[in-house]
Amino acid sequence: MIQMFLVALGAALGVLGRYQITNSIKKKWLNMIYPWPTFLINFLGCLLLGLFYSLNLSENVYLFLSMGFTATFTTFSTFNLENIELLKSHQYRQFFKYLLATYLLGFFGVFLGFFIGNLCYQS
Repeated sequence: MIQMFLVALGAALGVLGRYQITNSIKKKWLNMIYPWPTFLINFLGCLLLGLFYSLNLSENVYLFLSMGFTATFTTFSTFNLENIELLKSHQYRQFFKYLLATYLLGFFGVFLGFFIGNLCYQS
């Protein structure tokens, strides 16, 4: 039961973090075509997940951070919806750039987080 509570608490914090970052970026760049908030959130989520995975955390802390916080912080469904919107508006170049950059940067983020976590764990 405690693990379900930890996941729920982490999820609540993750979605609030995503909401805050999305709104902050949209206020600064009102007329953006490229979906920067989702792109940055997904990269940061990948970085954090790689870090959490490599830190040898207790099961409860890992559940809170990974299945809770990171799972609701990242925005895979929003990412795919934004890709459909780019295609519908004939923004093909933006679509391909967004798709490739998100996956490549996401992979790099997990790798970098894992690397940083291993450095921290070895110290």
